[in-house]
Amino acid sequence: MADTVFRSAKIHEETTTEKPPQRVEKTSEVVNVDIEPPFTQYEKIHNKPYTVDHFQLGDTWTDKYGGFQKEIDVIEGYLRQRINTGEVQDDTKAVKEHLKKVYKLCNIDKNERVTMQIEKLAAYMEFLNKIDNIKFNQQRYGI
Repeated sequence: MADTVFRSAKIHEETTTEKPPQRVEKTSEVVNVDIEPPFTQYEKIHNKPYTVDHFQLGDTWTDKYGGFQKEIDVIEGYLRQRINTGEVQDDTKAVKEHLKKVYKLCNIDKNERVTMQIEKLAAYMEFLNKIDNIKFNQQRYGI
């Protein structure tokens, strides 16, 4: 029995191919997210009404001879009234959608000059404000 070789039992090893954990690098990049403020707070934050930016009037909207101060005030007042009554949400996106509806009602074309769009919009909104005042007075006085 001098040269006897015994076979050794092979132990069944599971061969798994595990991936080493990947190294994740954290970056400290600052992401600028533009969050639109509520419509009623827009003027306080941006120092100009929302409709000035909507119509891209720049700084000349308050000019005495060529500005749109009166028209912007009428449009802003109408939109604030709609927000106060709950017809429109206090959000610039909701106001933009409401303006689109009014554009259709007034038959305003987007390709018209901005000055004509503002004039038509202000006249229509002034008319709607007068109608609302008549309705309010009718309910108030029972006429």
